Amino acid sequence: MKKYWFKSKMLGYGFVPFTWEGWVATLVLLILILLSAYTNNIWEESNTEKEEFRFILDVVILGCLFTALYKDKVEGGLRWRLFK
Repeated sequence: MKKYWFKSKMLGYGFVPFTWEGWVATLVLLILILLSAYTNNIWEESNTEKEEFRFILDVVILGCLFTALYKDKVEGGLRWRLFK
């Protein structure tokens, strides 16, 4: 029996954690995004457009990687939903 870490969203595309493994994976993603924000000086007034672009690119890449790694851990599969 396959153990799922995430449930699919009721509407739209995506998933939410409902086991401790899913919450840990989500927390790791959040930490990586915050680390990227820190290394790209997002909270500094003197940051450049290049650093802002790099941060946005990091968030997109991390989000895609997170989705690709955990799509098999989503109960009901990962697809667009109008109604459940």
